[in-house]
Amino acid sequence: MKDVFLESKHIYLRPFKEEDIDIWHGWFNDKEVTKYSYHGVFPNTREDQRGFLKLIKKDSSSLQLAIVLKRNNKLIGVVGLHQINYIHQNGDVSIVVGDKNFWGLGYAKEAVQLIVEHGFMKMNLNHITAGMVVSNKGSSNLFKKLGFIQEGLKRKHKYINGKFE
Repeated sequence: MKDVFLESKHIYLRPFKEEDIDIWHGWFNDKEVTKYSYHGVFPNTREDQRGFLKLIKKDSSSLQLAIVLKRNNKLIGVVGLHQINYIHQNGDVSIVVGDKNFWGLGYAKEAVQLIVEHGFMKMNLNHITAGMVVSNKGSSNLFKKLGFIQEGLKRKHKYINGKFE
């Protein structure tokens, strides 16, 4: 394991590296991976991802980390805290398991648990939200299992598969 920042039973989280770009950028061009996200509207190039990597290294209002399997150091996804407001002590969590071979195996749950615990215990956040579209049953179930509660519903907020959700 290299550059471990947070770890659980099966995964660890670490900062992204330049060598991750070849894998990472492809996730955001995959229609299945981006089905429920803002990604996938425009092509994502290696240069775009390289620029994003530089941006997140400087952004104190975001913490974006690579999800890596402990058993073989394989990069499988990304988890983050975003829109962190240190005055109001809140932020928003995001998760993408980009490697579809690892969907539904509990790695997203481990990753979200790690970053949420870090947000509360180390970053002194008081409130962490997670936004998703209604049809994203996987995310909805994940966040319910982790104790998140629905606080609101934005109607016709996102255009997905030919309709607004």
